[in-house]
Amino acid sequence: MSLSESKVIYVAEATPGTGKTEQFIRELDSAPYKRYLYAVPTKVLSKDVVRRIQAIGINHICVINSDTHKHVTDTVEFSMLEDDPKVLIITHKTLLDLDPCYLQDWIVVIDEVPSVANNLTRDIGDHAYTNFLEKFIEIDSVSTKASIKQGMTKEARAIYSDVIDDKGMSTITTCLGALLRGKADVFIKEYLSKKERKWKWQVRVIDYFDLSGIYEHALETHILGANVTGTLAYQHALTKGYTIAASKFTPKYRRYKFESYIYPLIGGSKVSKTMLLTLPDGSVAEEWNDRVYGHSLLRDAIEFVQGEPILVQVHEWCKFPFEDYPNVLRIPFDARGLNGYSDVHHTLSLIHGNPNPVDDQNNSEMLAKMAICSVIGKQALRNERYRELIFQAATRSSIRTFTNDRPTVHFVPTEESARHLAFDLRGNHLILKDLTRPAPHTRSRSKLENNILIAKGLSSNGLSARKIANLIGVSNRTVSLWLKQTV
Repeated sequence: MSLSESKVIYVAEATPGTGKTEQFIRELDSAPYKRYLYAVPTKVLSKDVVRRIQAIGINHICVINSDTHKHVTDTVEFSMLEDDPKVLIITHKTLLDLDPCYLQDWIVVIDEVPSVANNLTRDIGDHAYTNFLEKFIEIDSVSTKASIKQGMTKEARAIYSDVIDDKGMSTITTCLGALLRGKADVFIKEYLSKKERKWKWQVRVIDYFDLSGIYEHALETHILGANVTGTLAYQHALTKGYTIAASKFTPKYRRYKFESYIYPLIGGSKVSKTMLLTLPDGSVAEEWNDRVYGHSLLRDAIEFVQGEPILVQVHEWCKFPFEDYPNVLRIPFDARGLNGYSDVHHTLSLIHGNPNPVDDQNNSEMLAKMAICSVIGKQALRNERYRELIFQAATRSSIRTFTNDRPTVHFVPTEESARHLAFDLRGNHLILKDLTRPAPHTRSRSKLENNILIAKGLSSNGLSARKIANLIGVSNRTVSLWLKQTV
């Protein structure tokens, strides 16, 4: 597609709470004969949108998600062929699974930018593999690349529809969905888990959601968000040659009423799981305890607010005793659409956006498939999985009401993330370093030391040096030398 033939994508980029959704609702009232497909990031947000649309007297609305229907995608596609509804509200997940041909005669409005990266590296057990994958796929014995067996596409699609909304089946649905879309690289291999000392199946998916079908088939596509231009979806649109223009749903700029106080917890720009699990002697704990570096960061920030309510966003592996602090309100990573905290003035995000080495390699392969520069693409991914999450958490507080009677306070991981948040909030927000600590000096095991420990563990379980060498990818002689060493 040449630039002269490119289709326009309309973008409404504005700070949370400034009225993007309100602009859309006003348009509904002034354009009664148009049909709108409105895609939201969460089912919770769809309820809020319905309530606000009905408040202006529009009742031709249909919400379709896993709470309302069993076969969501099929139901949406069928509904789009009917004359009604005027407004159809679905989730991002459903939008990405739709056949774009159904979007003709519809104006698509995407509330917040969906994540288009669809990479996955997960382990599954024999039961999940045998019952949900083995029947439908074949695996190349050399490359371990998987594909749908001839004649099994229909059955695979039926299984996919049945389990798509089951969170416990996310690995299966991602794998089957990628294979059914036909453009992903899916690799499946059986391997011995070094940690669990048992055989498992590793599923690795290199995939992304191409929004081009939406842009091409819809009458118009509008994307609403606080940070559209910093996302991978935006970079992909530029790579594909689309023209970006301001959406009619862009609200007037509004400045937050008060300055915010932003407290970085760690000096510099880096934060990682290893850093947060570092013990006073420099070693790294296997799991969270009250002596790790991250524990004291959380404790000091939570106690700093002296019992006032505080929204907290952390990783699941962070086992801080939040139950001892009744003022703490845990919020999910995807905080978009959480609008019920207008009386909370404090937020805390202690997260990192660093991919592990396997995920980083997956991202490199995905970006190559998307024809996006690796540096630019990885920065966009980091924006989505770190910077944007911190920003969204901060704007769940009373700051978004524009009628708050006091400044808000936001605790963030690093000095760099504090500068980013101050910039994203717009205005003169103050960065205070009262709680900032230097990063810890971590004394972690080297890769060699780790391999020696793994080899010794496998040997104690009865595996021969030859088998261990094959598993780790070294020579028999190297393993024999390792087994004689002490770490």
